[in-house]
Amino acid sequence: MPATDEVIIRAENVRKRYVIGGEEVWALQGITLDIYRGEFVAIMGSSGSGKSTLFNQIGALDHPTEGRVFFEGQSIFDLSESRQAWFRCNKIGYIFQTFNLIPVMSALQNVMLPMIFQGASKQEAQERATRILDRVGLGHRLHHKPFELSGGQQQRVAVARALANTPTVILADEPTGNLDTKTGREIIELLKELNAEEGVTVITATHDIRMITSSDRVCWIRDGKLERISTQAEYAATEVTRRE
Repeated sequence: MPATDEVIIRAENVRKRYVIGGEEVWALQGITLDIYRGEFVAIMGSSGSGKSTLFNQIGALDHPTEGRVFFEGQSIFDLSESRQAWFRCNKIGYIFQTFNLIPVMSALQNVMLPMIFQGASKQEAQERATRILDRVGLGHRLHHKPFELSGGQQQRVAVARALANTPTVILADEPTGNLDTKTGREIIELLKELNAEEGVTVITATHDIRMITSSDRVCWIRDGKLERISTQAEYAATEVTRRE
């Protein structure tokens, strides 16, 4: 169940249209969804279902064609571009399937970067980045560059970077997509620990069925529509019934 009954993010009749080869494609077809503070939510769907498109609208990475997205009661896309940039830097921590680390920078420097952009001094950023990397189990890899790290270690750096500016929400797009089974499970467990211990709201866009056992609710997306929402218990009960 959600940690609180306070809605932190509300997507309201969100629709997204792309024009591909002169043809209109509606990637999202009127999705309305509330996400609660402190919740761990999985947005599930196959490739092309619209889950990553919804992820981008929620995280203010892309504008909806129609509809609105609210964060703590404020309509995100009614903000000025500078305020949207501030929102992305300070309120949301992003984790991507491809890690998106800067290859010429060490793990420490990658995590420091968002703090420097926020205005932290180099010393403050270095101290805080060191603490966060230690928190995600990479205190011994501070000065290693991405090519010197395994895929799982790179994703841990990406998680640490997402935590750099103490975000309210972590958005993770296919965070286990490029990882082997064991490492993917470790990343899921790390995100769950951060959710439980730090109180950060976690939203994952994924097709990894293992996310279900860690999520408070699962939002199933199909063909750009919100097909259904299941709690972990409801999903488990459905699976038992299906097997019987």
